[in-house]
Amino acid sequence: MMRLFVTVTCLLAIAGAAIAASATGQRVLAVVDKEHTHSYDAYITSLRQRGFEVSVQVPGDAQDGTLFEFGERKFDHLLFLAPEIKQFPRGLTTHTIVEFLREGGNMLAGLSPQLSESWRDFAREFGLEFGERGTMLVDHLGYDKTVDTGNHAAVLVGGYRDQLGAGGIADEAGGVFSDETRAIKEALVYRGIAHWVGPNPLAFPLLLPPTTSYQTDPPLITASPDGAWSASNVGKLEALYSQSDLLTGADAHTPDARASLATAIQLRDNSARVVFVGSTELFGDLYRDAARPLQRAFVNDITSWAFQERGVLRVTRTAHQRLRAHEHDVRPDYEESEHTSSMYRIKDTVSYSIGVTMFDGQTWGPAPSDLGLQLSAVMLDPYVTVPLVPHRGANATVYEADLRLPDRHGVFTLRVNWKRRGWSYVMADDVVPVRPFNHDEYPRMLSSSWPYVAGAFSTMLGFAAFVYLWLTMPAEKLASKTS
Repeated sequence: MMRLFVTVTCLLAIAGAAIAASATGQRVLAVVDKEHTHSYDAYITSLRQRGFEVSVQVPGDAQDGTLFEFGERKFDHLLFLAPEIKQFPRGLTTHTIVEFLREGGNMLAGLSPQLSESWRDFAREFGLEFGERGTMLVDHLGYDKTVDTGNHAAVLVGGYRDQLGAGGIADEAGGVFSDETRAIKEALVYRGIAHWVGPNPLAFPLLLPPTTSYQTDPPLITASPDGAWSASNVGKLEALYSQSDLLTGADAHTPDARASLATAIQLRDNSARVVFVGSTELFGDLYRDAARPLQRAFVNDITSWAFQERGVLRVTRTAHQRLRAHEHDVRPDYEESEHTSSMYRIKDTVSYSIGVTMFDGQTWGPAPSDLGLQLSAVMLDPYVTVPLVPHRGANATVYEADLRLPDRHGVFTLRVNWKRRGWSYVMADDVVPVRPFNHDEYPRMLSSSWPYVAGAFSTMLGFAAFVYLWLTMPAEKLASKTS
């Protein structure tokens, strides 16, 4: 029985690994507003169908969860769909969330026009600036009449409107979205708040607003039982020219303040991922609408990227060795063995290779061959940089290059530092000492030394000639003095 139990346990573990959707883990903590708990059932069900273990928590519960237990992460991903909370739940403070990200966790946050000041302050930590509470994105030229309530806040984004400069999926999103999602021509409906992306080099927009849109405090349009429409909050409207901080779709292409509807951030050290989306409706009713394929595809893609199902790269190995000039070109054992080198000499040619794999949602396989990796020999600054040539194998893509060390001895670092938006960072450092020539490794006669040798021999020859002449020259007879 014990053997049968062990066998079944192993098979279940193998089956669980086979349906693994994320490269970093399957445990998801979903924090959802109490008033909208069932609004996201379809979205959370889709996560569970993809193999995630989703734990739903409502802010304010007596059993507020925590992200850590005994110093270890209890969850691998954090899903926040509670934009109106005035204070983060117990065990989920901003400090704890930041520590969770530093430990390799990922976060996806869905916000709304009613986001609290706590969320606005937390977004500023990542270089994002959201608009005032109650403001929404409005577009009078491109809105969906079937779901709009009269304030033109159901903005059509992307799809067929891309040709009109009406926003859509950002080109710099890299490997976040699939080719199938980019090829969808139907526009998605965005009803929410926009934000500016500051000068944070780790943040990049995923969804751009239409150029004809702007963010304002729209009136609340309601319908009476007799079919008449009434508008409230009209008195708060300001003239557009009087708003100094007006966010428009044109800001999406300015270098100093880029407007965005969804933004991704990837941490520098561990490639942990964070996504802020300014509309919770994308995960709710609009997600369930089967007539809007871009709606569902967009949410699925940003979820896959945020939870590290897509665009995940991993370095499997690095190796480097000196290229020998001939079979008799050997070094002492303390400098190199048969397959590795622990020390190099200036002007040596080093053969370097690095293996990179990519996660495809279930297993690890060869990485793309067009990443454009580079190898640098660094000592404070890069001395030499060469491109790495890919060779696709069965299990990994191996990038190789031959690098000639500079004429400078010291401690060098053979570094690969590849950072592209939408992909996990590829970073590898190999520290190697580089020594100068030993005294017995120089050639016996250098061509540049001939002037010095000729000068030395000419001095010796001149001295020998002088001594010879001095010794063989007859002495002069002194004239006798007469009185």
